[in-house]
Amino acid sequence: MKKAVSLFILVFMIFSLCSCQQTEPETVPEYSDDVGEVDYKGAEFVFALRNEEHSTGEEYLGYVVNTEFSDLAIKRKKEVESKYNVKITEDTSGSDIGYLIPATSLSGSVPYDAIQSASNPISGLVRGGYLYDITTIGDIIDYLNAGKWGTKETLKPMCWNGGLYGVIPASWPILKYRSIDGAVVVNENIINYLRETDPRELVERDEWTWKKFEELMPVYSHINDAGEEVVALETTVHWLFRTMHTTNGVPVIIKDDSGDFKLSLHDSPAVFEAMQTAWNWTFGEFSTYVNVNTGDWKVLLKNFIDGRSVLTIMNGTDLCGSENSIAFSMDNFGVVPFPHGPNGTVENTGSTITETRFVTSIPALCKEPVMSAVILNAIYEPLDGYDNEESIIDYLRKQYFFDDRDVNNFVKMYETTLYNYRCENVTDAYISIDRNITMAETLGKYENADEDNRIKYIVNMETTAEEIFG
Repeated sequence: MKKAVSLFILVFMIFSLCSCQQTEPETVPEYSDDVGEVDYKGAEFVFALRNEEHSTGEEYLGYVVNTEFSDLAIKRKKEVESKYNVKITEDTSGSDIGYLIPATSLSGSVPYDAIQSASNPISGLVRGGYLYDITTIGDIIDYLNAGKWGTKETLKPMCWNGGLYGVIPASWPILKYRSIDGAVVVNENIINYLRETDPRELVERDEWTWKKFEELMPVYSHINDAGEEVVALETTVHWLFRTMHTTNGVPVIIKDDSGDFKLSLHDSPAVFEAMQTAWNWTFGEFSTYVNVNTGDWKVLLKNFIDGRSVLTIMNGTDLCGSENSIAFSMDNFGVVPFPHGPNGTVENTGSTITETRFVTSIPALCKEPVMSAVILNAIYEPLDGYDNEESIIDYLRKQYFFDDRDVNNFVKMYETTLYNYRCENVTDAYISIDRNITMAETLGKYENADEDNRIKYIVNMETTAEEIFG
């Protein structure tokens, strides 16, 4: 890898020297404060989009086609093309962006002016030096504007060596919420059938706790009128453990007295209590009421929609992101945070981010990074009619959810979400839980590897995020 990076740097230096020696005038005008006067003279802006999601379905810039938002996105593209005299071309070929950018960089330039994908494939490009540091063009892309470009937690995967190498279109409705993992979805028809208290009310009274849910598990689990078994909760092992991790009052990363960033998974008694409780739900005394699905995620989603579980843990895309999501498939569901532990509060929602979706970056060797920044900044201005968070929340309330509390709970999950470092391999213990060994033994098995990755990734990312965002 070091050899490949060195070769990239050498090529970049040669390319830069050649560029400096050119005597021909610049074909792309310089950026000015009055960007409306910039004329890119018909230049092509190639936007590589690789927004692969769990739920399938035809989309345009992240929205289900033939919906209000997809229509507004198409309109915005045309407006930007007209304003800047530029042709915007979307590349959705599906080719691996993590391979294409390094491969084309060897020639001294890349064919894309911007890329958009989930943070996991882009993070390799960040650490390889293939992307442009957005902090150097903060006068165009105001990365500190969380309402437009994302919060510190959503952008942590793009933080490296003091720079920021990607943002997300946070002002566009729905998109930022699709990164959320850990939303608990309730089949409200079953709650009504059982004549039980709505979990939304338990959240309002701050009674939605591990203990309360354990009391309700044998009530929720039943045989329905069709003779089918219904369980209290259906999820996967790693979804359950990663969600429960932060619900006992301790975040994923903690800072010790010396200022060192540590993994709470190995340094917090409260987190161990959460892991042990999750183990008991999966393999212990409450396992009868919890179905830990080891098959395809589509099976889990279908089982919940078909009424085979009262609760499930879902990510933002499968909740409200596409035409196959819960919001498009069920006529009565609720959304609540995960129950919290004795050391936690309603603020500890269990919401985390495994991959930040819709990460938008500029290749270091694109033809003109400033042009890319200007065009991206213009594209991702708030959509017409949705220029503030209140208007977006109102739309969610009317079009996606059945109760104001669902909207409030969902928005709270975004506000409290934490990056969980799954893609940096520090939570492998989640996916390797074994009923034949104790929780303590499982954590001990991965402690050395987690420590190596803490030093390799987390210290750099956390330090950079703190430097940039405070």
